[in-house]
Amino acid sequence: MRKNLLFLVLLIIIQSCQSDLLTDNKSIIQEIDKLNFSKTTFEVSIDNNENIIDTLSIIKTKTDKNGKMLYVIKEYLPKVDGSIIQQSYFRNNEDLFYRETAATEEFKSIFQTFVNKDNMIENAQMISYTSENPNDTIFMKYDYKYNSKGKKETLFVTFEKDSTNSMDFTKYNENEKPEFRYLIIDNDTLQKLKMNYLNGKMVESTYEFKEPFRIKISTYDNNEKIKSEVQYLKVNDTIKKVSESTFNYTKNTELIITKSILKDTITKTKKITAHNTVYN
Repeated sequence: MRKNLLFLVLLIIIQSCQSDLLTDNKSIIQEIDKLNFSKTTFEVSIDNNENIIDTLSIIKTKTDKNGKMLYVIKEYLPKVDGSIIQQSYFRNNEDLFYRETAATEEFKSIFQTFVNKDNMIENAQMISYTSENPNDTIFMKYDYKYNSKGKKETLFVTFEKDSTNSMDFTKYNENEKPEFRYLIIDNDTLQKLKMNYLNGKMVESTYEFKEPFRIKISTYDNNEKIKSEVQYLKVNDTIKKVSESTFNYTKNTELIITKSILKDTITKTKKITAHNTVYN
């Protein structure tokens, strides 16, 4: 179970350091750390009159001059167990290369990817720190396959400790966008993700989790922003729809309305974004 949890944390987030071909992430992180934040987003729960009930998370973002995401720090604010802070760094093509997740003093994980001289991800590693195991490291190897036109076709991510029985597999479409993905641990498929596109833009995704079994189906608008989400759970060996959400956007806000079918309740959350001027 602990091993599976480590792989799942690696994806919430969704390689070997010794090679001379791998870039140094530290220098990129140092440059990004010098930048000012470009925007701050507050995620809050609201009542029917749009009065704020509670703050759920605070997200701060740094972007480059072209608006591409370089850094995000998100602090989750649960009521009881303390906060979770997650920092994510991105290369200038918006590929995640460093993510640090900390939950109070009991858990911390660091995930990094490393690119070769052609700027392709070659290896990754994830280090987790817990009271039971202060330094548990998982190494990953990235293996891309290309078609006759030189376009990315598949990606196999294998894990050094158990590369025979475990892998993260992604298949890409003709536009080199991910079409479906499987996470397999010890010959057991734990997660499946399928994405559908129209005119080159994602219109629907289906995420299936094994433990506990659940399915999440999301639809997207013309800007590839999520517009609806439906979740299903297995209840007494029967798959039932348990919730449905709608997403509405204005200039600086995002309103999410979720109807729980099991509980017969409706909850509303709002994301409010304040922009900062960081470039002339």
